[in-house]
Amino acid sequence: MTPRRALLALALLLAPLTAGAQETKLRLSDSATIRRAPDEPVAMLRAEARAASAAAAQAAVNRTVTVAVEQAQRVQGLRVTTGRYATHRSEEQRLWLAVQSITLRGGEASALADLVGTLQSQGLALDMLGAQLSQEAEREVREEATREAIRLLRARAEIVATELGLRVSHLAELSIDMAHDGPRPMMAASAMRAAPPISLPEDAPVTVRASAEAILLPR
Repeated sequence: MTPRRALLALALLLAPLTAGAQETKLRLSDSATIRRAPDEPVAMLRAEARAASAAAAQAAVNRTVTVAVEQAQRVQGLRVTTGRYATHRSEEQRLWLAVQSITLRGGEASALADLVGTLQSQGLALDMLGAQLSQEAEREVREEATREAIRLLRARAEIVATELGLRVSHLAELSIDMAHDGPRPMMAASAMRAAPPISLPEDAPVTVRASAEAILLPR
């Protein structure tokens, strides 16, 4: 290899190292929270039965849940799902206890409240009456919060870069995650027995966290 070619090869090898040495890497994170009024009512109830045998307790719960599900399915726009099913023996009372949960989502809030009152009169216990964001609304808010989190991240990087006399080249290793929040409670369980409650749920927050490595270069 001629001396000229050797010098050229050395320059090509050193070029990325020199450029890399000029980089300043800045690790930073930020978050954005967007609040939106919940648009989907939710109620969680449970059916309980006590009997001298496990089979009798389970049969009673099954009958109660079957009737409740049939009633819920007749309400327009309402989705009903059954959850945890458990049976255990109470040594103190010498009885078997069977329990199953029911979750109601969607439809009109007033229709849901009326149904909950009816189900309570039939012996179901109300664990929670509240509201949450529907899937579509949550998706919209999450996208808005994501854009805001990235904007805040970039703005912080620009502030640091300016203080150091540098400029932001780009963001690398960007990571996005979302903090989950459950239904917003509206009323205590016992309050439904007298009359349907006035529903004034607070806005539901959707928080998105963003972290990245900002690459800073000389101006």
